[in-house]
This record gives sequence, C-alpha cells and structure tokens, in this order.
Amino acid sequence: MILLVPDKFKGTFTAPQIAAKFEEAIRRSGNNTEEIVSIPLADGGEGSLDVFLQNYPGASEVLVDTKDPLMRDVVAPMAVAGDTVFIELARCSGLMMIDRAERNPMITTTYGLGLMLLAALEHSPKRIIVGVGGSATNDGGRGMIEAIGLENIHLFDNIDVKVACDARNPLLGPNGATYTYAPQKGADEKMLPVLEHRMEEWVSTAREWLVKIGHTAQAADFDSVPGGGTAGGTGAALYAFLKAKPVHGFEFFSQMVSLEEKIRSSRLVITGEGRLDASSLNGKLVGSLAEMCEKACRRLYVVCGQNTLGGDSSICDIALLATDFEEKIGKWCRADWRSDYLQEEGMLFNFNTSDGSRYGIIAGCDEAGRGPLAGPVYAAAVILPDGFYHPLLKDSKKMTAAQRETMCEIIVNEAVAWGVASVSAEEIDQINILQASIKAMQEALRGIRADFNISPELILVDGNRFKPYYDADGKQIPHKCIVKGDDKVPEISAASILAKTFRDKFMQSIDEEYPQYGWRHNMGYPTDDHRAAIKLHGLSPYHRKSFTVK
Repeated sequence: MILLVPDKFKGTFTAPQIAAKFEEAIRRSGNNTEEIVSIPLADGGEGSLDVFLQNYPGASEVLVDTKDPLMRDVVAPMAVAGDTVFIELARCSGLMMIDRAERNPMITTTYGLGLMLLAALEHSPKRIIVGVGGSATNDGGRGMIEAIGLENIHLFDNIDVKVACDARNPLLGPNGATYTYAPQKGADEKMLPVLEHRMEEWVSTAREWLVKIGHTAQAADFDSVPGGGTAGGTGAALYAFLKAKPVHGFEFFSQMVSLEEKIRSSRLVITGEGRLDASSLNGKLVGSLAEMCEKACRRLYVVCGQNTLGGDSSICDIALLATDFEEKIGKWCRADWRSDYLQEEGMLFNFNTSDGSRYGIIAGCDEAGRGPLAGPVYAAAVILPDGFYHPLLKDSKKMTAAQRETMCEIIVNEAVAWGVASVSAEEIDQINILQASIKAMQEALRGIRADFNISPELILVDGNRFKPYYDADGKQIPHKCIVKGDDKVPEISAASILAKTFRDKFMQSIDEEYPQYGWRHNMGYPTDDHRAAIKLHGLSPYHRKSFTVK
C-alpha cells in the first residue's frame, strides 16, 4: 500500500487536490494495481476544518456571520460534533481571507475569531478546539477578546478550550510572534519594531484586564507561555483569557485518522507542502510525519514547491513540483520497486508465488564469524515487513557497534519474523566452516518456522553458496545467492546485523571465562594479540583446532 499524507500547498493546492495529483502521477507511472490510501491532513492551520469534518464522528458544518481580518462582513464555517466545536481561525481571521495587496498586520484583527467563539456557545459545547494556523494578524488576540467582551469571559469557565497548533514560539522577542511571522503577513523592516512595541503595550493592557476578571495566574505569565506567539499572539490570549490548553495539531489529527496504524500497513509514505524549510521539521506536519515514519521504519518522500533544506536524513527523497515531480514520483512508486535494491539482479524478481503475488514472503540469510580462530559461527534469517526502511540498515561490517545494537533492537521488534542459530567450534572442525555456515542459516530458517509459524516463499542468501532448504511439508523453497547481498538487500542486511550482534554478545560472555585471549575486543579474530595469547596460554575449548591458530 502507498499512503498519501500531504499538507496544503498554501495559495496553490488544498491537501485533497495535491493528493489527487499524487495518485494520478502514480497510476501514470504504470503502478495500476497497488492500493493507494489518501489521507489529506493538517496541523491546525488551513484545511484543518475539512479534515475534522471528514474524520470526526458526527461532525457537521455550521455557518456563522462574522468578520474577516479587515472587519468586512463574511460567513465562515465551523464544525459541530455533539458537545465539541471546531473552529479554524484561518476561515475568519486568516491570510487566505485577504488579497496579497491587503496584507497589513498593523490593521488586521482577530475580531472575527471572537465572534466565532461566541457563536460556538450557542451549541452548549463542553469542548472547543481552535486551529490557529494561517492567521493574517499580529494583534496578540486583542481583537478576539474585544469581540467576546470581558463581561462574557466567564461563559467559557466550564468549557475545555484547546488550541491546535504546531509552533512553540513566545509572544515577544526575536523568536516571537512579530519577528518570526509578521513578515509573511505583510510587515516590512520598518514596521517590525513598531509592531513589537505595540505588542509590548498590549501585554501591559492584557495583564490589567486579566487581573480585573480574576485571572491573576495567567496575568503573570501571559507573555512567556510556550506557543503564545502562535497566530500573531492569539495563542497567548486564548491561554490567558479562556484558559486554553495547547494540543499539538499534527498529533491531534493523526490520532483522529489512526495515522500511525496506517503507516505501519504501508510500504511507503508520500507527503508534501508548498515550501520545505527549517520550520517544516519543527513540529509541523512534514517533520512530525518524518518522526512517525522513522519510528515505524517506513520510507517518507516529500513533494514541495520550494525546497530550502537540501537533503535531510529523515527525508528519503525530495521532488520539486515544478520540475521533476512526475519523474520522481513515478520512480518512487513503480510496481517493480524492489529492483531498487538489486538493479543488477533484475531477473530475481520475475519470481512469482503460487497465489500469483509478485514477491511473496522473502527471507534474508547471512552469517557472522567465518574467519575467527575461536567461537561459533552465527547465522540469522529475517523476514521484514513490506516496505521496511531505516537509514542505518546496511552491511553490519560498515556499522559501529552502537549502530548495530540500535538496529538489532529495531529489527527484533519490527520484523515479521526472525531467527538466529549457531554452530560450535567443535562442529566447525568436523564439517568445515562453509558447511557450518550453511547449517547455521538453515537452522535460523527453521527457527522462524518454529517460533513464528511462517515459511518464506523465497530465500535470499549472502554470498555464493547455499543448499536446498525444505519447508515442513518437504517442499523445496527457491533460493538465490547474492554476492555482497548484505549491502544490497534489506532482508540480508538485517540478517547480517542480527548474526553479528548475537555472536559478539556470545564472545563477550565467554571472555569472562577466558579473559587472557581478549575476545571482548577481538571477537575471536586472528589479531596479533590473540595469536600471542594462544602461543602463551595454549588453546581453549572454544578454539577451532582445524584453523591455523598458532
């Protein structure tokens, strides 16, 4: 399954519109059968109301007579669902409500939001959620409070007011509402210090008003609450006057649509927004989705109109909508996507399973410890979920011990199935290291069958030698040996990591029994120190006597 989770492209496409473009491009690339699930999402800004209406049980649209940021009469929608009301600030006090030439934070106001909040009271809500992104204002929420009236603030006392936002900026200062957001609302360099001074004056006035209505605790930290700078300072006013509590916009909506579960059911995720910049990775939709995909070990691709970030480890690839969008999205989503891992092994994926599916259940196998003078040889077999991805996943020999430990835990927790087996030094002496390595891999495969009741339909093996493997019914499972497969195929890379990590732990444990050989550090490999220790102390029961150990 391909999962589409775009944000809006501000001023160009809504989230549903861009999702439709994604799907159209995927189908044109030749991928005509794979399931595509589209979840246009928002993080509290423009488009949030539509997401709420589409996904919140029982939600319906209610129209309200209100004011736009320039105090012109408008009709704006809000959502009512039982005892919950959702208001999108952008629908009444938003930048999208006015033309570019009209942008002027010296005169725009949140008065219309105050009228919307009063209208919400008519529905006897127990909860009001305000999505505050996309504002055209820098009035600190003063217009909102003036519209409600100080005498009516008590009407919100028993209502749980939430602020859905994606920013944690303070009200004042270089990272505050004015200097961070006012320029995109029409403020020039000369206007910024004037706006900041006016915000400081509003803080003094707001504190007087808050003390007057008995909100003394809120008066004390009105200008320091995290997220107070949201929506031109509206976040601070909602906190102080309506005792609102912040909720992370992305988290709120992602839980509503069960996004984490859908990510785990996908093989890749595509998102996008108009401009990809530093703020995109700081609590906004793209950055939050990147974290969720990393946790679920799924690839995330980003489509954008403008990219100021360049490459980023949390984002697998980026396409600019105006240039290579069609080409890249076709590459990401083509039906034969697994050939990305094995370009020179293209014939491998002509393999078809008995039920007609293209790839079936693939197990990767690898060993660790063919070259040491001491200790067993270990092998692992791993079946990964469709689309499993992690930037650290590669040949275990190219990883640090800490990276292997991290990936080992992830693989054990996320794999569909895995098995680890070993063959002792004594048996290696009897049957030789090649046969012991193959035996360990086959034992690991049998471990998968025993522990997870799963049999692979195709086995990919690192190297160039393997023996036929049979399932519980005596049916031979097809296999393919791939030279350097541990750096080409995710399943083999995962197996190499488990085999290496488990073997290293074993060598560290027997080092306590025979510390003179330094196995904790050399893992039994033929280092100069190890050979010197053998010469001094002789062989241990863990040494491979058929190897040249002296």
